[in-house]
Amino acid sequence: MKNLFFEIKYYLIFLLIFIFLFLAIVFLPKIPNASDNSEFLQKEVLREKVSFSDDRLSLEVTSNNVVQIFEIKKNDTLLNLLKESNIKDSFIRALIKTKGSEKLAQIKVGDTLEIKKTSSGDPEEIFLTTNELDGILAKYNNGFFKIQKFSRPLEKLERFASVTIDDSLYESAVREGLSDSLIMDLVYLFGWDIDFIFDIRPGDKFDVLYEDFYWKGKQVQNPDIKAARFLRGNKVYTAIRYFYKNGAKEYFSLRGENVKKAFLRTPVEFSYISSKYNLNRKHPVLNKIRAHTGVDYAAPKGTPIISTSSGSVSFIGNKGGYGKLIEIKHSEDYSTRYAHLFKYKKGLKLGDKVSQGEVIGYVGKSGLATGYHLHYEFRVNGMHTDPLTVKLPDAEPIGDSEKEGFQNLAIRMINRIDNLYLQIYAAN
Repeated sequence: MKNLFFEIKYYLIFLLIFIFLFLAIVFLPKIPNASDNSEFLQKEVLREKVSFSDDRLSLEVTSNNVVQIFEIKKNDTLLNLLKESNIKDSFIRALIKTKGSEKLAQIKVGDTLEIKKTSSGDPEEIFLTTNELDGILAKYNNGFFKIQKFSRPLEKLERFASVTIDDSLYESAVREGLSDSLIMDLVYLFGWDIDFIFDIRPGDKFDVLYEDFYWKGKQVQNPDIKAARFLRGNKVYTAIRYFYKNGAKEYFSLRGENVKKAFLRTPVEFSYISSKYNLNRKHPVLNKIRAHTGVDYAAPKGTPIISTSSGSVSFIGNKGGYGKLIEIKHSEDYSTRYAHLFKYKKGLKLGDKVSQGEVIGYVGKSGLATGYHLHYEFRVNGMHTDPLTVKLPDAEPIGDSEKEGFQNLAIRMINRIDNLYLQIYAAN
C-alpha cells in the first residue's frame, strides 16, 4: 500500500511538469531568428541609416530612393557635404572631373543641396538650388555624371475671375480672391491705355484668365496672366499673352498691337491728380494767371517717381519755380520733366541712361509749391502737351511671321474667357 502511494505521487508530479511545459510552449511568444525574420531586421537597419542628428539635414524616403537635403551653412563646401552624405570617393572623383563641376561647387549660405541616392547608397542626382526650383543638376548614369542648368517642371492650374468694380479696382479684385501681384500685373497691362487713378468708375469690369504654379502642392510663383479683358464704359481693352520662338513673352491686343506703349501714362503710383493741364490757371503761390503746362500728382513726401519711358538725363538740378527738376530726353521728338522733387535717385547724374519704369527721384515740394506733389510735363518737338490726352506712341506690334499663330491663339483665348464667363453667369 505504501509503495502504491509513492507511485501515485511521482505520477502526479510528472503530470504537473508535463502540463507546465505544454502551457509554456503554447502561450510564450516565439523568439525570432535571422532565418525567419529577415524583413524585421532589414527594417531596423533602414531606420538606423536615416536617423541623423544634424539639424540642417532633412530626408525624403521613398521605396527605392533616399533624398538628403542639406541647408548650406557658413564654411560648408561641396566636398565636405558629399563626404558627410557617405558618397563613395570613386563617385566624388568622377563628379569633380565632369565638365561644369565648378558651378556645382559654388555653394552659398542659404542654398540647398539635394542628394538623391539609390537604396544601395549610390548617388543618382545632386541638385544645388537657391529656391527649390532652379539650379545646377548633376545626374549620374552609366558610370558618368552630366551637369547642366535645370528647372523643375511645375504643376500649372488654370483659373478664371470676372470682377465688377464697386468701389475701387483693388478692393473689388481682392474680394474675388485675386492676389496683389495679379492685380498689379493687370494694372501694368492696361495702364498704358487706362489711367487707374483718374479713369475708373463703378460698374467697370474685367475678366482675367491666369495660371497658378505649384510644386509639391505649394504655390511657388506669382500667377501669370494668359488673357484679360477690361471694359471701361463703352470701350473694351484686351491683352493676350504670346510667347515668341525665342521664349520672350509679350502681350498684344486682338489686332496684334502691343499693349505696351513707348510711354507709361502716369509717373507716380498711389497718387491723385491735384491740378490738370491748364494754360489759364491762376498760380496758387504767385496769385496770378500763369499757364500750367503739366499735370500735378499729389502724393506723400518721398513717394518714388518713375521715368515714363527709356531715355537719357538731359537736365538734373534746381531750376527756378520748378525746384529740384529732372528732364529726360527720350528721342528727338519726345522729352518729359519731373519737378518739385524732394531728392533725386542716389547716384543719378547728367547723361545717365534710364529705363522705362525706373525710379529717378522722390516726391517733394521744392520750388514754388504749396504741398507735396509731382509736376509732370510731356513735350513733343519742344512744345508742351497735355499728358492726360496726348496720343502715346506704340511699341512694336506682332511681327508678320508670328501673326497667324497669334491670331489663332487670340481666338482660342477669347472663346475660353467667354465660355468661362457664361458658366459663372449660369451658376448664379
